[in-house]
Amino acid sequence: MNSFAEMFELMKKSLDITDVAKKSWIDPIKPLRLNNNKVFLYVPSPFVKQILEDHYIRVFKTKFKEILGFDVEIEILCDDDLQPEQRIKLIDPIPELQDDAVMIEKLEKSVAGSNYKHTFNTFIVGESNKLAYAACKAVAQGQNNYNPLYIYGDPGLGKTHLLSAVRHEISVTRPGLNIVFSTADSFVSDFVNSIKFDKTIDFKNKYRSADVLLIDDIQFISGKKECQQELFNVFNELHGKNKQIIFTSDRTPKEISDIEQRLQSRFEWGLLADISVPEFETRLAIIKRKAELVGLNIPKNIIELIADKLKNNIRQMEGAIIKMNAISMVTEIPPTLAMAQNVIKEVLSENIPVPVTVDRIINEVANIYNVTPEEIRSQKRSAQISTARQIAIFVVNKTTGISYTEIGKEFGGRDHSTIVYAINKVKNIIQRDKSYRATIDDLIKNISNN
Repeated sequence: MNSFAEMFELMKKSLDITDVAKKSWIDPIKPLRLNNNKVFLYVPSPFVKQILEDHYIRVFKTKFKEILGFDVEIEILCDDDLQPEQRIKLIDPIPELQDDAVMIEKLEKSVAGSNYKHTFNTFIVGESNKLAYAACKAVAQGQNNYNPLYIYGDPGLGKTHLLSAVRHEISVTRPGLNIVFSTADSFVSDFVNSIKFDKTIDFKNKYRSADVLLIDDIQFISGKKECQQELFNVFNELHGKNKQIIFTSDRTPKEISDIEQRLQSRFEWGLLADISVPEFETRLAIIKRKAELVGLNIPKNIIELIADKLKNNIRQMEGAIIKMNAISMVTEIPPTLAMAQNVIKEVLSENIPVPVTVDRIINEVANIYNVTPEEIRSQKRSAQISTARQIAIFVVNKTTGISYTEIGKEFGGRDHSTIVYAINKVKNIIQRDKSYRATIDDLIKNISNN
């Protein structure tokens, strides 16, 4: 792992320049290394080097200071500065500009150490999650009072951690039990492939033989009728044999749209335990624990800053710790407030949702309405295809921000008026039909979260 390269990327993202300037002068730069307080950069062209020295050195120094918390000197090398053998070695890169092997080894071990096991011992308990934790702990110890156990809460709050902790605890204390750990997407994929390749018996043997069935993100079973039927059958067989079942989801059973009522009611048979955003004290404990796991000593004021700024997602907190540790390992400088502020900014920017693509929307709608993406884009006008097409057009308009003309091109070259008609038709139905609106909202949420 080259963490100076990551720091350079962080610096690049903070530059307030045009795309043309970035492409012409910044993108050609190859970051080499940080040696004490001196930054080494390389560009092939002497002309680009001159432009950088004349117009960008001062900005680079300011941005690096914001990230590192101390002043740096910057040396830019180009081909004219190097002997031919040095130019060849730069591609690898040149040895005198590489991080020494000891530092690289320490950094790699540190990052690897951050991928700690998701066990009960590494889970931080607070008011926001203590019911879910206690229930999972009881199940792992063999108590069958909560069956099924349904854990729900926003992404990044520890649901998968708890599910993994249950699996780990049971595998250690009762190794003879058959634990089946899956996601809803994997369950659906297994089911579809079992039909496609005539392996339904293998599918049933896998899931119906479980002593403990753990399924993550069960909300993605929404809209998949045949899979819901099979999950219903699996549930009934396992529950009838007093086998333990645990589901996780980002919403309550009642909030999962387009799901059979009888399956929804099965989810509610046992205990529903929510995980909410951790309170400030719990966030402090989480950050401190994650720092300890990578061997990073963080001052109390910096821990408090991270806890204040990264409130809604434990994965973001972990990402901030890993980045700060990488910077500290390379620079041999302990964490500073300036370093923490820039890392927080970077972590938050990384967690902005990836823009939804038209293809993803069309594929998801096609799957839900049992048509093909090609049919949605075609001129076919059957009721089922037309409904799917109109919904896909509406969702594209709502989530992508592209023009009506561009939407028309994506849907088989349809004109502006056709796109407007489809959007308005869906809008009118949404206003009259709450169930229809819930289906659309759920579709948009699922697409955005994938």
